[in-house]
Amino acid sequence: MFVLKNAWFTIRRHAARSLVMVLACLVVAALATTAATVLQADTKARTTDYESQQVDAVISPRKGTKASPLGWNEYSKYAQRLQMDGMQYKAYFHETADISPEGLPQSGAYSLVGVSDKEAEPTLPHGPFAVDQGKGLDYASQNASGTQTVLISKQMAQANKLKVGDTLTIKDPRQQDQQVKLTISGTYHYRKAVDPAANRAIYTAYPTFAMLGLDAASKPGDPGHELLVAFVLDSPSTYQKFIKELRKDGLKASQYDIDSPSLKDYQRRMEPVHQAADQARTTIILVCLLGGLVLLGCLFLMLRSRANEIGMAITIGVHKARLGWQFALETLLLTLPGLVLGLALGTAISRPLGRSLFRLGSLASMPHAGLIWKMILIGLAVCLVLALAAAARVAAFRTAQLYTNDLEDEA
Repeated sequence: MFVLKNAWFTIRRHAARSLVMVLACLVVAALATTAATVLQADTKARTTDYESQQVDAVISPRKGTKASPLGWNEYSKYAQRLQMDGMQYKAYFHETADISPEGLPQSGAYSLVGVSDKEAEPTLPHGPFAVDQGKGLDYASQNASGTQTVLISKQMAQANKLKVGDTLTIKDPRQQDQQVKLTISGTYHYRKAVDPAANRAIYTAYPTFAMLGLDAASKPGDPGHELLVAFVLDSPSTYQKFIKELRKDGLKASQYDIDSPSLKDYQRRMEPVHQAADQARTTIILVCLLGGLVLLGCLFLMLRSRANEIGMAITIGVHKARLGWQFALETLLLTLPGLVLGLALGTAISRPLGRSLFRLGSLASMPHAGLIWKMILIGLAVCLVLALAAAARVAAFRTAQLYTNDLEDEA
């Protein structure tokens, strides 16, 4: 009780210095916890969230080479090889070919794009579209009457006075003397700005594209003929295995690239999180340095000119260990409350600050239990070091000073 009473008396006698020490601990703990929560979100984005991504793998000729785009025969060969190796995957695709609709201005090329399913729409040649009027593409089945439906752009409809329910007539690429009628099921517009020529693209479900024979009339790489096939894999690790398997099967890295648009998009979306993590690391370093200097300064002021006090206590019979515990307790009574309040404040403000200051958006979160315990252990270690430093001041006192003028000089 004697030790606690003396420690509390010293704290109250130097109230301003004591308050600064408490506030320094509070601010350092709060800001460090908030910044550590940002690092927690970045780690999650790089590990757990990254590995849970579904990956689409796209094969394309490497720029600067004379490699030809892969056709259906090549894709079928690689698909069979992957199945033999026990790899599970799905696939989506879209294929484009030039057409010449009857009765429309021929000042520019028109193209028909056969789309496999909804999952393929984000990777369309001109980007994803939104339906303005009518119905979107029917991927499930063809009309029972045999009607083949298409989507045209809003601009194309307005320029040619076409509306939902009208028909487009094109020549059968297999028999030029035959014509095929396509029913307009709706109109679309692009979600992002595109070249005006993109409005000449006509979209349909792939069965219509194949029924017209456009997949066989020319081959990928010919003028106006493009084919994109994406293998959908369950994780980035499976994606890496996919690449190794295709390379072993003869797909040369010098001629063909294997990329993942979905992974690139994920990494692009996570870039602000990585930048926020860099800011958080800088914040932690600066806060710890400045806070550490303040705490050391307060500790220095607390221990300065106390040689006379130590000497008098020893003279009246107070043991050094007891006096050292008093000095350590003075430090703990200031740093521990600041640590507790700082951790509580940091936990409370981590999410709003993550959203506003670090711009994490929906990734901003409260610190996990593991992170809180880590901050507690680090904080306790710092408090203990400061307490031991205070106790060391007593241990460093030389009893011989009691018989010299050193005490008067230090006082």
